[in-house]
This record gives sequence, C-alpha cells and structure tokens, in this order.
Amino acid sequence: LACSSDFNILNNNTPITNQHSKKITHLLRYENEGILTTYKTINKDDPKLNCRINGLEKFSPTILIIDRFLKINKNSQIFNKKSYSKVILFHCSKNKNKINLLKKKGIKMVFIKTDVDNFFNLKKIIKKCYDLGIHSILVESGKKLINNMILKNTINEFYLLKSDKVLKNKNKINVSIVNKNLNKMFKNKKFVNTYLDKDKLIHFY
Repeated sequence: LACSSDFNILNNNTPITNQHSKKITHLLRYENEGILTTYKTINKDDPKLNCRINGLEKFSPTILIIDRFLKINKNSQIFNKKSYSKVILFHCSKNKNKINLLKKKGIKMVFIKTDVDNFFNLKKIIKKCYDLGIHSILVESGKKLINNMILKNTINEFYLLKSDKVLKNKNKINVSIVNKNLNKMFKNKKFVNTYLDKDKLIHFY
C-alpha cells in the first residue's frame, strides 16, 4: 500500500509516492506468481498490473480478480493488451452471457460459492489459487480488501510506502485503520532504508 504521510490515498489513479517507490512495486510484482485485486480497483484505476522492469516483463504475475457479480469493465486494459499475463476471475454469477464474453477474452473463470453473509471466504480463494499452482500472491487493491485480509490473518508480510506529501484533495480516503491493524496483527516492524528520496518504506512481518 502506498499512502501520504498522513495515511491517505486518492480516490483515483494519481500517484502519491515517487518513481523510486514505484520500482519497488514492480520488483514485488516480478517476485510473486500472482497479483490479487478486485473489480472495483480495475474499474476505478484501469491498471496494467504487470512488471515494467526492463527485461523482466515476461515474469509479470497472473492477475487474480475478485468479482462476485461480474461488474468488471470489459474494456479494461488487462483484457485488451497483448497479454503476457494470465487473468483469473473469481465469481459466483450465473449470467451466461457475461461469463462467455469474458471467456472469449481469454479469462479463466472460477466459480466460488459465497458464505452465509453473501461474501467470499478469502481463505477459500487463496486455497484455490494454491490449487491452480499460484503459491505467492501480491495484493494490490483498495482499503476494504487489504484491511479484511489483515484482519483474517491471511497476509504473511506487508510493505507500506509512505510519501512525504500531505493530501488536501477532497476525494482522499483515509487508511489509518490499515496502519492501526498492521501494528496490532504483526509482531515485527522494520523501517527499511532503500534510498527512496523522501519516501519511506515500512516492512511488517
């Protein structure tokens, strides 16, 4: 997660941290077999979710998307580029037209039943990823999924990148609850000196 010095993120795709911090994100993408996100992040930011380090592009992770009711924008970049990453979508929809449309785009559709609260069990999704041969996952998403995964104890380690900026934008989203839960759930915290100019990197493990 990348945030401002006062623990805010923007409700759009505007960068908060600097170029050096972005390179760490791409390195983490290279090091993991899958990258987990939600349809909301795809629809809002339209990210590429690939590794853009010269020479390592072919090691981009498999894109894993949580989208219960198939609300994802079918014109998203990840569906329309010359794909060097697989896309796997977890859903519980019975809309055959949407399912077939997404399948034609080369997306692997995985049906998962929801729990009694009508939400997915995150541990079931992680287990399914493991069964599909994806044994290391990087999570890049919004506040809700990240916080839920922390509270469900499904994260082994966490990288928090903090900018020196203070956000004054009205559309900012405060993620201080994420930082609070990180400090509560993880025993160890390390401030990493990565020479990121004015950005800071905190490693929870």
